[in-house]
Amino acid sequence: MFVESIIAAAIVAMSLAAMFRSVADSANRNRMVESRRAAVLVAQSELAAFGTGTPLRPGQSTGLVGEMVWRADVSPAGDGAGASAVGGLWRVAVSVRSKTDYADLVRLETLRLGPQA
Repeated sequence: MFVESIIAAAIVAMSLAAMFRSVADSANRNRMVESRRAAVLVAQSELAAFGTGTPLRPGQSTGLVGEMVWRADVSPAGDGAGASAVGGLWRVAVSVRSKTDYADLVRLETLRLGPQA
């Protein structure tokens, strides 16, 4: 009877440990998704500012929004074939990472119409 009780307790302990790992993994994935969602919002906001609030000129710019660090790269798109009387095409890429991480969480790119390069 005593051996059966010990075996039953071991089975309960193993199932509780598996459940704990599952809950911890789920919480970790939830934090990752939330960080990526925040990074996408920051990247979209910064990308929308280029050409309207921020002038289009070649180079890099960086900034900090809360716990997120963003970097924008602006360069003329292509070989100037997109240039017209109304302006030229510019490639704008914004990448966002957390302050504590070196890998980008998200990178968004677009083309904007702006002054000739």
